[in-house]
Amino acid sequence: MTTAAAARVEFSEASATLVEDAVRALVKAFRAWQLYLPNNPMRERAIATARSAFVACWNGEVDRIVMSVREAEFVMRGRTVHREQERLSDGVPWILYRDGIRELTLLPGFENEGLEPLLMLFQRARQAAPDEDDLVTMLWVADFETLQFRYVDLVGTYDLAASGALTSGDDEAGALGDETQPPIAAAAIDVPALSETSTPGLVRVEDFESTLFFLDRRELNALQAEVRAEFSSDPRRAVMSVLFDIVELQRDLDARLEAIGRIEEVMVDLLASGTYDVASYALVEANATVRRAAELPTAAKQRLLAFTERMSEPDVVRQLLQAVDDGTRAPNPETLEALVAELRGSALAPLLSWLTHSAPGTARQSVERAILKLAERHTTDLVRLLEVEDDATAHGAMQLSGRLRSAAAAPALGRILRHPRHDRRLEATHALAAIASPGALQLLDIAIDDTEADVRVAALRAIATHKHAAMLPKLTIAIKKKDIRNADRSEKTALFDAYGATCGDGGVALLDGLLNGRSLLGPRETPEIRACAARALGLVATPNAYASLRKASSSGDAVVRNEVARALRAGGAA
Repeated sequence: MTTAAAARVEFSEASATLVEDAVRALVKAFRAWQLYLPNNPMRERAIATARSAFVACWNGEVDRIVMSVREAEFVMRGRTVHREQERLSDGVPWILYRDGIRELTLLPGFENEGLEPLLMLFQRARQAAPDEDDLVTMLWVADFETLQFRYVDLVGTYDLAASGALTSGDDEAGALGDETQPPIAAAAIDVPALSETSTPGLVRVEDFESTLFFLDRRELNALQAEVRAEFSSDPRRAVMSVLFDIVELQRDLDARLEAIGRIEEVMVDLLASGTYDVASYALVEANATVRRAAELPTAAKQRLLAFTERMSEPDVVRQLLQAVDDGTRAPNPETLEALVAELRGSALAPLLSWLTHSAPGTARQSVERAILKLAERHTTDLVRLLEVEDDATAHGAMQLSGRLRSAAAAPALGRILRHPRHDRRLEATHALAAIASPGALQLLDIAIDDTEADVRVAALRAIATHKHAAMLPKLTIAIKKKDIRNADRSEKTALFDAYGATCGDGGVALLDGLLNGRSLLGPRETPEIRACAARALGLVATPNAYASLRKASSSGDAVVRNEVARALRAGGAA
């Protein structure tokens, strides 16, 4: 199968997960290769874990791994399967990208024949002097049978040379579809003479920056970015990464517990100093370690999960959100979203309160996405927050219940419909309308009799939207009452729309009487009531309803006549 043909195979979620796990294991194996001597058990376990991850790929739906190489990530069929967050210059993607490799293909058997030799070449390329072979040359000489690659000739234009069995051809012509960087080429530049006014013996950057061998602007920007990343990175993140590797790969329980103890010490320092970006990374990594390491002892799991409980405490969450508002040492939006999604239900209250006053932006969007996942897992905590005294928290909880369509929240919302405050009752009505379960719609019976018109209108519109026929008896009584004649137009319209949506052909007689009924001196009803009856008949949309509408099509009242015509046109009966 060619590379392009392989790219057409469906890339399922299960396959993507297998590839992500395999690439992550490869990166961790390279990290262990750098940190430990060859006879160290940690290094051996990391390599064994990588082998197992690749075997799982081949045993699944993956017959080959074809990845586009970018400066800080690997991309497979449009999906990022690995991204370096810190110290890009030490990352595997940058080692490949720096030497011009833009695509890497791993084939079955790589874990046995090519894994350790490739790690050795990565280390050699990372430590190579400028006059030594680059990674492309090393791979070419190694001639792996289970590894193929494409590269860019950094001296001139693109040269899609390949090693091993991969040859150039029509099927491979588009293999670098993910690569959006322009070709890197060194154009011929005239070398100016040194300035005559230069001080003898003084070397100036200006005398060299335009020479043929000086870095171009892209290379300078990349170098400056690496320097900034090196000086801005927190070494505690690297420490955390090594400690979590020990917890995951070490077999000895005492060693694992000792590493967790060190993590706890660092976490205390992180929370005390407000370094929430690294604390967020540690929390996400702790939960991921619990999920990945199936054989992790119970004692170790409990201590790792305790990190989540500590980070979910309301005071800690408020401090984190304050850091987001201030923009000081706050996690980036991706880290923030991953962090919030890992928290416990006790974090919902400060998060909901924050959402009600936070400014629009990427941070708010990240929290909104994550809080939906959090509330789905902790419905009991969400329901508890519906009736708290804090307005911001209660408002956010009701909105979230509606978005999640949480039927478990309906009883609490029904109690709020009797709350003395009008704004709480209105929010509860909107939430029940969004949930729209039979139990939630039945509770709107309370809202129909509310003392405030906007609450009644919201309930009636929900009944009309969802055609909740169980409310028909109450709607019939409401239409017959004289009180509706004194209501404003929006309430009249909402009531008749709800009736028309639920009554069916059985309600045509009542509506016809309101629309076409006459006394000796003319129509018995006001034009507004007759127009509302015409709207309702249009919603009934049966032959009898259209017949009633046609009888009123020549009404002398323009409002009634227009409403009848609109109803007939909507049903195609004009």
